[in-house]
Amino acid sequence: MTTQDELGAQLKTLGIRLTPQRLAIAEVVVNSGDHPSVKEISSRVKEFFPYVTLATVYSTLTVLEQVGIVRELPFQKQSRYDANLSPHANLVCVGCGSVHDADVGQEMVAELREKLEGSSDFTFTGQRVDFYGWCPNCANRRDHQADSAN
Repeated sequence: MTTQDELGAQLKTLGIRLTPQRLAIAEVVVNSGDHPSVKEISSRVKEFFPYVTLATVYSTLTVLEQVGIVRELPFQKQSRYDANLSPHANLVCVGCGSVHDADVGQEMVAELREKLEGSSDFTFTGQRVDFYGWCPNCANRRDHQADSAN
């Protein structure tokens, strides 16, 4: 968990003009483990700043992405935002669309990237590894629906 002071200092070091709204948006994304969408970020920030617009959220996310604090994860229905920029795998629920970092496999993803970089003339700018399946909540709902259908 990154504190507001730590995040503010980091943003200032990167030359980002700080406003309370920008800091709140950055804090929501950096401290979220669920890769929130723009609407989710906006909703969480509006608890503290009810007048924050979607335009402010979008522009702040663009700035945060440009300086390497967050990464946009485009999906078919909507983009999500991830502050974990280290090599890792994402677990994506095909039911509700939630996205979470895998607890294991970071070393394997990093090793795979290193091997690919070393064995090709491809210039890497990033990587993304997604695994799709059912989160526990959606899996339970599916099981209950199957039981009641029988």
